[in-house]
Amino acid sequence: MMMLAAALLLQAAATTAPPTTPVAGPAAVAIDIARMAALYDEICLQTFPIDAAVDALMIRKKATPMTAAHVKVTLRDDPGRGWTLRDGDQVYDVVLELPPFHACSVRTSDPMVATGDLEPYRAVADAFIASHRGFTAGEPMDMIRGGIKIHAEMQGRPLPGKLFENLLVVEQKVVDAALLEPGSVSSPLRFVHQIGTGQ
Repeated sequence: MMMLAAALLLQAAATTAPPTTPVAGPAAVAIDIARMAALYDEICLQTFPIDAAVDALMIRKKATPMTAAHVKVTLRDDPGRGWTLRDGDQVYDVVLELPPFHACSVRTSDPMVATGDLEPYRAVADAFIASHRGFTAGEPMDMIRGGIKIHAEMQGRPLPGKLFENLLVVEQKVVDAALLEPGSVSSPLRFVHQIGTGQ
């Protein structure tokens, strides 16, 4: 079940889609991973999977709903909705994917931001795992596809009714700009909480 989710995740990781924001230059600002992890904890670990509660939280945070075209860039043909959320000088996308792969993710909004130490993500994921039994860690996944280096980490557990629950982080870094296709780095860093079925 974890491998199915991983395969689906990595299949979408470096696919081509229309760009949603301008590509930044070499001086792209670093994303505040600690702040991003705190939002992920609040929205995707503590509030999700109650969709109405996520909607209410986005209203309280004054997040801007994504257009249908923007959501389609992220989810392609899968159902869902999303918001752009400004937190001080940082901007994030929050995406809620609807079943069969029910998922909440917090993503960087700029396609070319610089990323850094993932320990803040691991800290909030570890705290969630400590209070929810049955998670096991998969092997970290690393690959290069289309000029993009992809790193993914996942912890998963089975749930009743042939369901599974995964926590994932996916980081993408451009290693060969000459091989990039337009829009292929639409989300260089994402934290995901996913519930789905293995059927």
